[in-house]
Amino acid sequence: MKLLPDTRPYPTDPVKNDLLLYAKQIAHQSTGRSLAVEQLRSKINEMLAQNFYLGLSVAMSMSPDAPTYTALMDSLDDVLKAKSDDEIQWFALPVVLVSGTKKATELTHHAPTMELAACLANYPTTRPLSRAQWLPQLIRAEDFAQIKPDAWYAAKQNLQAAEQFAASLPTTALCMPADQSVHVVYALGYGDVNLQAALGQPLRDAALPLMQVWQENLAVKGVTLFANPLAANTPLAALAEANHMRLRMALDVFAANAIRAIRMQCPRVGVVMAARAGGKLEFGFGAAEAAYGLQPQVFTWTLSPRENIGVVQQNFLDLMVDCQVENITQLNEPLGEDEELPTYPQAQEYSGFNPLFQAA
Repeated sequence: MKLLPDTRPYPTDPVKNDLLLYAKQIAHQSTGRSLAVEQLRSKINEMLAQNFYLGLSVAMSMSPDAPTYTALMDSLDDVLKAKSDDEIQWFALPVVLVSGTKKATELTHHAPTMELAACLANYPTTRPLSRAQWLPQLIRAEDFAQIKPDAWYAAKQNLQAAEQFAASLPTTALCMPADQSVHVVYALGYGDVNLQAALGQPLRDAALPLMQVWQENLAVKGVTLFANPLAANTPLAALAEANHMRLRMALDVFAANAIRAIRMQCPRVGVVMAARAGGKLEFGFGAAEAAYGLQPQVFTWTLSPRENIGVVQQNFLDLMVDCQVENITQLNEPLGEDEELPTYPQAQEYSGFNPLFQAA
């Protein structure tokens, strides 16, 4: 599959940074990777232990490409795990919420801790989580993303540090704006090192019962709510997965609404896929024939530093197949920041192809 261009604004000037050297070796070299992984983790641990992590901040902001950034973040994620029986393992269980309401409404910020533990206890892969200490409040995505690696590192050192960290986390109302919207909230918990066996495991049989727990506990009169629970994972991994899934579900909702509206006005839907300068992907929905004069409805996906463009594209194409949309043009060249996304008929004059039928 030919990928849309990657327009994320990666730094082009080389930076002298040991962490980046190791991360690039992990990402791009076949030899010496194991040693580079050990050295990278050791360096990150040393920085966090000394509470002097400027080098880590520089490496995160100056990574030259997605594989290097991913190698760096995977190593950081490993460092933040409990390494002994004396340390604490933190985890997050994200749930993606698709909300529909005529007026802005608040959901409860209380985590259904007893119900979650009871549900997870029923399945072997998730049972260790039922014995964890769950925080009483749900954490909004914007608050969760603000927690820095040094805070997670400090919070894993011992039980007292974990309790102090838990007490410092905000309790904020979960606001659902009017109309349709997609959000992520997190249930957080901590326990001993044995929790790690349950992290990142597919929910499988637990998925539907967990969904019912969330639906029942977050239900509010006047709000149509769909809850999609994700697997519990380490904080950094949960954040990355939930950010991706939030955008994916938002695109699903947008596409379904756009396609339905277009088909009420014309027989064939035309879709344009393009990259835009500044690290964005755009998906435009309109009529396949110019005669209908419909302006495209455009969904913009802002790429995170570690986002896999191929995964985003393939998920979107699978969605289009499910929606029986075949008229798709993928533009070969990225659009400028102020350049308008062409309609499907206009896109036929651009350099591009139909990814459903043309080999990369």
